[in-house]
Amino acid sequence: MSVWRRKAIECMPENRAELQNPGSSIYEAFFELLPAIRTAHRQKDTAKLKSCYAFAEWCFSQREKDLWNAAGVAFYEHLADNEETLKEMPKWVKRSIYIQIRDLLVLRVGEDLVKQIDKLYQTF
Repeated sequence: MSVWRRKAIECMPENRAELQNPGSSIYEAFFELLPAIRTAHRQKDTAKLKSCYAFAEWCFSQREKDLWNAAGVAFYEHLADNEETLKEMPKWVKRSIYIQIRDLLVLRVGEDLVKQIDKLYQTF
């Protein structure tokens, strides 16, 4: 089993069957991660949040394009789609990652909203 699958299962054990399926991709793992993150934010499940954001960060830091690209386009850019994940970004997404994904966010949600996120990072 690949390292990314093992790490994804660690943060989403409830999705073990889907994640172990050899036909599933890293992109599908991130599509499962987004609702898990939203639920964890609502439930204030810090352990789950820590594990899931660590998985995304690990993928983003890898050399393999499928991993870092999936983290960017299937996860990080979608955090701005939801109010609860957007306002928590500075707490869970490192500033260095935010700087790298900022242009993706502009394409997704527009410059005005990204400027609001910029302010969140400046005050955090």
